[in-house]
Amino acid sequence: MRKLTYAQAINEALSIAMKESDEVITYGLGAPDPKGVFSTTLGLQEKFGPERVFDTPTSENAMTGIGIGAAINGFRPVMVHQRVDFFLLAMDQLINNAAKWNFMFGGESRVPITIRLIIGHGWGQGPTHSQNLHSIFSHIPGLKVVMPSSAYDAKGLLLESIFDNDPTIFLEH
Repeated sequence: MRKLTYAQAINEALSIAMKESDEVITYGLGAPDPKGVFSTTLGLQEKFGPERVFDTPTSENAMTGIGIGAAINGFRPVMVHQRVDFFLLAMDQLINNAAKWNFMFGGESRVPITIRLIIGHGWGQGPTHSQNLHSIFSHIPGLKVVMPSSAYDAKGLLLESIFDNDPTIFLEH
């Protein structure tokens, strides 16, 4: 059986999805960085170009709004935040736009966005960098929440999330 780290599984899922569909884009703070967001986005910009894998300024609310707009217009954005805690700054976009969109427009328009949020990443990060907020997200109607516990689950669930037509919070550890 092939051994795969959690980060390798995420990277492979992103690569598979981006090969399968030109509509898949991935972005966020550090996405094209040489360290590749804890190795999860390594090499993707080289494979798919800067139009599909790109960095953004640090503005959680704006990053989320960009993704929602892209999703509404036919893309399948995969946005990454290096810390789940800071995503609290984007809750307005998440709750009042992404999660409600399908209901506001009678199911005629969807928001197929996947929001990758990283929790702690294996070492102590202090009280503002390592909270697990899954219970908050799970109480938002219209939002799917995924928290895979293994590399195998991470790869499969990320692919499912990307090709789902509803907004998904993808929590990584």
